[in-house]
Amino acid sequence: MIKLLKKVSIVLLIILLIIKRPTITTAIIEAINIWITNLFPALFPILILSDLIISTDLINVLIRFIGPLFKKLFKVGPYAAYVFWMSALSGCPSNAKYIKDLLDHNLISKNEAVKTLSMSLLYNPILILTITSYLDKKDSYFIIIANIIINLIIGFINREVICDIKLDKTLIPKKFDLVSSISKTIDTLLLVLGSLVLFIALSSLVPLNHPILDGIFEITNGIKEIEYINNYNHQLMITGILLSFGGLSIQTQIKSILKDYNLEYSLFYKSRIIHLFLFILIIYLKIIIKLP
Repeated sequence: MIKLLKKVSIVLLIILLIIKRPTITTAIIEAINIWITNLFPALFPILILSDLIISTDLINVLIRFIGPLFKKLFKVGPYAAYVFWMSALSGCPSNAKYIKDLLDHNLISKNEAVKTLSMSLLYNPILILTITSYLDKKDSYFIIIANIIINLIIGFINREVICDIKLDKTLIPKKFDLVSSISKTIDTLLLVLGSLVLFIALSSLVPLNHPILDGIFEITNGIKEIEYINNYNHQLMITGILLSFGGLSIQTQIKSILKDYNLEYSLFYKSRIIHLFLFILIIYLKIIIKLP
């Protein structure tokens, strides 16, 4: 039965691709435009910078100060602090790139990688300020800060999740290779582009048009639709909902970057549910209390 449904679904998808070709072409062009104008400029320099940081002793200096606090509060290794704060600056899927770097250097275990990933679904602040232009600036900043706080709360909620911490491991810096770094960065950005094109194209085949529905496929595309909603409080709430889920596109990008490690993502998905409820609660309280 499942095999039959799969075959029928494939046939229907092929038919839709033929019938909706102009719509899909427009969606693909839109996805490429989002990648060129928003994602590539935001991600390219920060991914190169992450390779440069790995080649220095800067991570060890950073974790020496804030690593012990993360270990005590969240029961993770000190390198989780590096992932969290770098992700707060650059967003996702850069968080997956930082985690992959640590896995490649055998500095964290696989279950610690998932635990760290679960509390680092963060976004580039500049990108958020750009794509949430329909919000007052103070509310865009509120969204950014609230998301950071929620990720920290999730880390605390998950603190009793047991993971293997490699406290005896220290990063040994390696020589920075610019050509290799550019090559790896382009590969990562092409993965991002592929996911973006796929899910924006799929969302264009859905007959219903709503920011949440579009955002489930690709968050940037969903957020672009929010500006057409007349109610400001609804705009604020839907923005929080989309940021808490991240979209199938971002989740696919993260899993693509970490594909070599065969991680178990159940904790990550449970954390997204917690993230959703916390974001809705915080924004609801802001609305009813009428915070400035």
